[in-house]
Amino acid sequence: MKYIKFIFFFILLLSISSNVYAAVGKAAVYKVTMKEAALCTSKGSGTTCNGKIVIGTGDKEVDVASVNAGAVAGSYGNPALLPLGETYTHMQITIDRKFTVKTSDTSGEMLKTNNGDVCRTVANADAQYGTSEAARKYTHKRAFDEGTGSASAETRVYLMNHGTNNVTTCAATDCSSTGTTTSGSTCTYCAAMKSDLDSDDTEHVLIYALTKPYTVTTKPPKVTMKFGTAEALSSSDVTGTVCNIWAEEPVFTATIE
Repeated sequence: MKYIKFIFFFILLLSISSNVYAAVGKAAVYKVTMKEAALCTSKGSGTTCNGKIVIGTGDKEVDVASVNAGAVAGSYGNPALLPLGETYTHMQITIDRKFTVKTSDTSGEMLKTNNGDVCRTVANADAQYGTSEAARKYTHKRAFDEGTGSASAETRVYLMNHGTNNVTTCAATDCSSTGTTTSGSTCTYCAAMKSDLDSDDTEHVLIYALTKPYTVTTKPPKVTMKFGTAEALSSSDVTGTVCNIWAEEPVFTATIE
């Protein structure tokens, strides 16, 4: 048995929804809360992590947009015992469904809707949900005013319910008018993710294939997680001067060597 401490080159990982009528752009802030990381000897059915060894636990918020790809964003987890000679092929990640994001106010990096209007994030308020953020955070997409003169502010967005669960799209900034949509349950870069999120779930689970299998030796390993956030946010024109914003999936790869 080898006593190993993993140092991470951080990233995040998920898809929240997709919309063929949306425009994508860079996030100035893109914070994710890691809750658990584990290695798998193979991927089982769904998000089952065969031979699971947990290498990190506890809440760790990381601003993915604040570092360059490959840079060290932080360390995560306690030392882990891995059996010598065991081979791992996948990584399982558990994250909070809440993200903190902010659109850029820099010319050329502003988030624009599908018709070219600027869409800026604003601070959260219960009135934006029609009732309260706590009651509707997983079921309602807020609406934002387009092109307001004020600077962008950090705001909380959430991984929406998906699978057979419909999502309400607010068409007014007080959610007094709405539409209905569904959020996808697949991702581009992961091998699998939890496919039946509902309002009882506060976490999301994803599995990623390592760039190559890793076999434990006496040499301390380096875990490298690389990412890109050039298209981390999406925005769609709703009606008039109202738009929706949601988080998208950054490019993600994990390597152990």
